[in-house]
Amino acid sequence: MYAAATRVIGEVGWDGLTLDRVAERAGRSRVTLWRNGVTRESLLDGLLRQLCDDYRDRMLPILAAPMSPRERFEKTMRGLCDVVDKHSQLLSVSDDMFHRAYAAGSVPLGFLDPFLQAIREARAAGVLRGPARSSKARDIELADIAFNTVAWPYLNFRVRHKWTATRARKALVTTLLEGILA
Repeated sequence: MYAAATRVIGEVGWDGLTLDRVAERAGRSRVTLWRNGVTRESLLDGLLRQLCDDYRDRMLPILAAPMSPRERFEKTMRGLCDVVDKHSQLLSVSDDMFHRAYAAGSVPLGFLDPFLQAIREARAAGVLRGPARSSKARDIELADIAFNTVAWPYLNFRVRHKWTATRARKALVTTLLEGILA
């Protein structure tokens, strides 16, 4: 059902998402969806849950593995790109989908956590550009900047400019790593 909803969102946007269209793409009747309790809101909740689960599944191995600060930053950025690619149709609807997922309480792993860990490790290793001083607020701000500087330009390159994943990742990740790390 979620795959059908994602296809509909990709074709006509969130405002065009109807149970009739989802049922048609899924090869079911609208009545069947309705009887199973499927609503636009339940579809969005499910899509947001999948976004969170995929982010968690992609990032936990990166958080757990021992690696250099540069490797962690690069793998974190590339992991976010993987998630953006997988959910590009949903994320293209609105730039607040990660915020909606967080607000819905379906985030088992904070979206900024992998970036926070990379920042703290880079600072501890003396390779983080910028002020050496650390504060929780400053680290959160830097993590937020890093997350958003990867997610939205990458989505734009992939969806609007039709760049390949390889081209978009190489250009974006290389540029950002050079700006973040000494």
